[in-house]
Amino acid sequence: MHYNLEKFSQYYHETSDFLRGFQLPLWEDFPDIALYMDQLIILINRYLPFQDNERTVTASMINNYVKLKLMPRPYKKKYDRSHLAYLVVICSLKDALGMAVIQRIFPPNMEGEQLKERYNAFVRNQVKAYHFVADQADSVAIPLLQEERPDRIHDLVMQTAVSASVAKNLAERFSAQQTPDPPKKDS
Repeated sequence: MHYNLEKFSQYYHETSDFLRGFQLPLWEDFPDIALYMDQLIILINRYLPFQDNERTVTASMINNYVKLKLMPRPYKKKYDRSHLAYLVVICSLKDALGMAVIQRIFPPNMEGEQLKERYNAFVRNQVKAYHFVADQADSVAIPLLQEERPDRIHDLVMQTAVSASVAKNLAERFSAQQTPDPPKKDS
């Protein structure tokens, strides 16, 4: 593999800066109005990082998520904050995890304060994960870039790929350890 060190360095630093600066919107940042499907699609595509023309969210994807009971049905063809939260989570995780695992991590029956808290926790963990990934990539990339070793950039590519595979496997295994919530006691 051959890399142009100058171009790679610029791209790498831009990507690292993005990872350190990006944050999904918190629950409170979502609009507090009902949205139609086309408005929902525009908004959700603005929120998601690493989207390209082939991976944008579409109406059929959203309809499938509803049919699969990964998120609630719209009310009179309108979507609210809960739909935005579910879509952000699903779309953020779908490339790495299967829908069954996403359902375990972010159950489709949450409402109100529980959904708000779980979603905001997801956002906080996303920030930590992006920083962790940037730090790990820096530990390999910075020495290579400082030593001007374009012949070793493939090490960064391989370590990133292997890390993604290990992280996916761990997420699946950890989520499988989840047990149902105990029944609520009547007060």
